[in-house]
Amino acid sequence: MAKILLIQVQYAPYPGVAYLNGASRSRGHQFVLCLSNHPKKILTKIAAENPDIIGFTCMSGLHLTILNIAREIKKHVDIPIILGGPHPTLFPDIIEEPCVDLICRGEGEFALMDLLDAIEKKEPYTHIKNLWVKSGGQIFKNELRPLSQSLDEVPLIDWSCYEGTVIQNGLPEAFIIRGCPYSCTYCFNSSMREMYRGLGKYIRHFSVERAIQEVQQALKVFSNSTVYFHSDSFGMDLPWIKEFFNRYTQVINLPFFLLIRTELASEAFIRIVSQHKCHSIAIGVESGSERVRKEILERHYSNQDLLDIAERMHRYKIKFRTFNMIGIPTETEEEMWETVDINIRMRTAYPRGAIFTPLPATKIVDMSKQLGYLDPNFSYDSIPPSILSRSILNKVDRNRIRNTLFFFQSAIIFPRFRNLFKKLSHWRSNIVFRLWFYMIYAYVHKAHENRKLIPYIVYIIANRKTLWV
Repeated sequence: MAKILLIQVQYAPYPGVAYLNGASRSRGHQFVLCLSNHPKKILTKIAAENPDIIGFTCMSGLHLTILNIAREIKKHVDIPIILGGPHPTLFPDIIEEPCVDLICRGEGEFALMDLLDAIEKKEPYTHIKNLWVKSGGQIFKNELRPLSQSLDEVPLIDWSCYEGTVIQNGLPEAFIIRGCPYSCTYCFNSSMREMYRGLGKYIRHFSVERAIQEVQQALKVFSNSTVYFHSDSFGMDLPWIKEFFNRYTQVINLPFFLLIRTELASEAFIRIVSQHKCHSIAIGVESGSERVRKEILERHYSNQDLLDIAERMHRYKIKFRTFNMIGIPTETEEEMWETVDINIRMRTAYPRGAIFTPLPATKIVDMSKQLGYLDPNFSYDSIPPSILSRSILNKVDRNRIRNTLFFFQSAIIFPRFRNLFKKLSHWRSNIVFRLWFYMIYAYVHKAHENRKLIPYIVYIIANRKTLWV
């Protein structure tokens, strides 16, 4: 058998990592997770495990940390290093870094299985689809393999790699639908769909029985509390949704919360989930300005649509969370507060705000450069590690944007003080504003996800670097 040591620098459950664990084990290989961002601890783990290959799961914003760790590893051991995940998928030129030997683009389960098979047999792996490989002074850039049209072909997810870690205190997650059909300017989904054009259907569901198994796998490791359905396309196939939740209630019957696109939050969908233990739903408002949504974000729904959805969920007694951004290119201060106001009108139980962060390979980056909000040489190296940290745009009042974030949730939860919070946002940022934000943010986050107090505190401490504003 072959052994891969996969390094994850963020303390959060990654479904992709759990799928790679399941894929490796399905072929009889060893998969070891090292959950750390400390080079010394990582080097100690490498010495103890002596893996055949070292992997990193890599997102933009964390890639600089990962590259620094990879460079440190290369100073001490001569073991191939592979990067997978969203960043190398969209920015494959990262393979030109001297510390990177391979990258995996796109869905990685079958590519990793083939790679570990080749390592076990001591065969070359420069030909494996989805992989870019350095060998003999050149880079072999292999094509993508077609997407698995039956998701049930993908090896069963295995969360056991998180056993014994602080992540085990988190919620059980299930990612039972893959793909998103929408083309928001700030999201990489459209780039992913284009990359896979001609290679099969992009949006795919597990069968109902396999989806139940996916949940059961998570419940083996995480606490039996509230299940988090982490998919982008709930509601596209209502017969499947109805069948799945009927079966879910028969077999599991735990509270759950899920994500839903505004366009898919129909009366029929809300009625279906209300018949089961739906703790809450999360939807994307993004901006309360119809102009910003339409012209800048390419999200084509009206404020009346949002109010109708909110009324629907109140009627069915489902609490909901909203995702919102502030500091969007061309957005005025009044438009930022329109986002607060639409949430007040919706009577949002769990509002969440974030500072707009441009991601390379998205349409909004080109738009921002043309309008002077980003420098022409902007790259992924400029991305902050957290969407709660700061605006990196030009031509904006960064202090006011930050203060608006500090009071965003408060103004919605305590609407009678909305004007006071707006006035405070004009003041200079200070530690009192920041501490107030942390208190409200933690309350809203914990309540929406129905987390227990002690595990939630552990989660906050473990992720303090990416949550720090």
